[in-house]
Amino acid sequence: MSARETIFAAIERALGPAGDAQAIRREADALLAEPERVRPRLPEGDLVALFAAAVARLPPGASVERIDSIEALPAAVAARLASLNLPPALKLQPDPAILALDWAGAGLTAQEEVDDRVALSLARTGIAETASLVLRSGPTMPILDAFLPLHHIVALPTSGIVPHLEEAVAGADLAAVRNLVVVTGPSGTTDIEGSLVIGVHGPATLHIVVFEG
Repeated sequence: MSARETIFAAIERALGPAGDAQAIRREADALLAEPERVRPRLPEGDLVALFAAAVARLPPGASVERIDSIEALPAAVAARLASLNLPPALKLQPDPAILALDWAGAGLTAQEEVDDRVALSLARTGIAETASLVLRSGPTMPILDAFLPLHHIVALPTSGIVPHLEEAVAGADLAAVRNLVVVTGPSGTTDIEGSLVIGVHGPATLHIVVFEG
């Protein structure tokens, strides 16, 4: 018996014989039909407050603030860059809603490349349970903007915050995007001697600006 056959035989002994495919499908459908049976109940409070509380539980480098409208985004971004002692320049997501804002009026310069500094993205959906952001690739969303910069700033409308992951992907036309990325906090790993290291595989900071909308 080959090593591969030995491994699969051990798995089969542990799990038992494969179940009926239709029975497995019925069990899966039953779980999906009653999601409250398999997912945690969120604490009391509005979704924006729950989302902010979840951000506070993320590893160091994650932060959130709330502004009155998307028009206030440039000023908030300028203040964020100043707090990090960074030059007033960043890569903007080429989304019409972002490009239409008065960045120059806030003293900011738009860069063509994300390089290793700062990028701004617009997330349409956030998940209150885990403070996750759902980013869908497309002509106006270069997905690498979420991975290449050292500092990632994400704008999120209050109307886009949902309780759980299921609501975030429900009804989404996944065939219309090349990929869907769920971002939860800054990049981090404990692979090296069990010590948490931030910013190894992606942004070291993730600042979420929640705006009314």
